[in-house]
Formats: sequence, structure tokens, C-alpha cells
Amino acid sequence: MAGLIIVGSLLAGCSSPDIGTTPGDVRVRPADDPRVGSHPDANSKQGILLDDGFDGNTLGASTWNTCHWWQDRGCTIVTNNELEWYLPQQVQVSDGALHMTAERSEISASNGRDYAFASGMVTTGPPAHDMPSKLQFTYGKVEVRFQVPSGRGLWPAIWLLPASEDSRPEIDMLEVTGEDTGRLIMHLHPKDRSAPSIRKDYFLPEGRSLADGWHTISLDWSPNKLTYLLDGKQVWQVLGKQVPDEPMYLVMNLAVGGDYPGNPDKNTTFPAVFKIDRVRILGNS
Repeated sequence: MAGLIIVGSLLAGCSSPDIGTTPGDVRVRPADDPRVGSHPDANSKQGILLDDGFDGNTLGASTWNTCHWWQDRGCTIVTNNELEWYLPQQVQVSDGALHMTAERSEISASNGRDYAFASGMVTTGPPAHDMPSKLQFTYGKVEVRFQVPSGRGLWPAIWLLPASEDSRPEIDMLEVTGEDTGRLIMHLHPKDRSAPSIRKDYFLPEGRSLADGWHTISLDWSPNKLTYLLDGKQVWQVLGKQVPDEPMYLVMNLAVGGDYPGNPDKNTTFPAVFKIDRVRILGNS
């Protein structure tokens, strides 16, 4: 997420654990309706690490966490002064989709701060400090079919973080500010903290919105190359040595307020829901 430094009570002095890959027990499902969004090539020779269509009514605990690894009865990212505290109950699976719901609440959190909103997130990373990621990979393709909510102060995101528990490198596949759902924001924050972050804004055709119907964001990650696609159309490419070359994991969340993107106003409707219909991760064969 743009410009954020991940900190938690456990971050100082962290060492990189010896992390293995555990793709979990999510079953492969048939392709979704081919008329909507873009879908993986059924003849791909890449190995399927994850294909979760969120059927049923439970989240796959062997694949997904509902907080960052520094969780303590919930979590947030304090450096952006966000207003949400992430809680497991804000993540639900129903009607063939994952629902991450932000709603007004009064929370006295374990970090000693009070929060005005509860919200939801999921990650395939470490469930706690110095534990292995549930699913990590180096290079491959990530595809997520999604629908974002609209409203000032809402900040849905889909991004990758390093399995080492560091905050860099960071690959932001998708960020959307709720007052401007016609704009897709993408970032690369290189591992080298002296190097500048790279940003691309892609504007949908006039009158179109990522909050209207389902869309698919895709990332093709290979040595020295990142290719971003929205609904099958290439919208950005990053080339060069700043492209990450280490194991990373997936994060999806609905943040609320803070220094970026600003706080909700009276016109923002709650509950607000960030919906995920499908996640597919293909590793390099």
C-alpha cells in the first residue's frame, strides 16, 4: 500500500525465518463465466499453487490468515494513522465470494489505541512472527477477480509482501480510493530503500468504475519484469533489477481513512464490502 512502512511490536530485530511453501488444501474449480473479466488459460503449463473460488461458507484456514503476522487480537498499520482495526469476524465467505466488511465500531485495541471502524483483511503470509508463510512464491502469475466499494475514505488493496517479514520490497497490484473508483493505482516499492518508489495510475474510460460489476487484476512476475493487466488488458509494465526476486505472499484488505486516502465523510455508506470472487496463483514450472 502506497508509502507505508509496516511496523509492529515484533518488527524490531526480526530475522528472516527458514520458510517453506504450504499451498494448503483449496480445490481447483472450473473457470468462471468467460463473459466477465479475464480468466486463466486452462492449458497453462505453470503449476497451480492456489485456486480459490470461495465456494461454501468457510475461509480456508490452511491458506488464509485474517491479520498481519504482528497480530494481537486484531491488527492495523499504525504508520498511516488508519481508522480500522482488522478483526476475523469482518471476513466472511458466502454466495461464492469472500467478503471483507468495514463498519462503524468502537474498539479499544490491544495496541492501546481506539478505533472507529472494524474491517477485514486476508493474507497468505506468516500467521505470527517467525513462522512460515502459508503460501509464498517467487515469480509466477496472480489473478484476482474483485469488486470494490465506493465512498470517500475507503481504501481496498491487493498487494504482495516479502516472506522475510520485512516491509520491502512491496508490489501493489491494486489500490483504489473510494471517491475515485475509476482510477486503478499501482506501485512498486523496491527493496533498496534509497531507490524511489514507482507509481502508475490507470484511468478507466469515462463513466466506468471498478465498483460496477466484477473485474480481474492480474500480475505476471518474472525475473526483471512485472506486467500488470486489468480485465486482460496490459496497463503497466516495470522492467529492471528493481523487480523483486525473493519469496512473497499475497495480502488483500479494506482499509478505512488515515493520512492516505483521508477520512470518510457523511456520504460514505457503511457497512462497505470489498468482494473477492476468485484468487488464482500460478507458479513458474
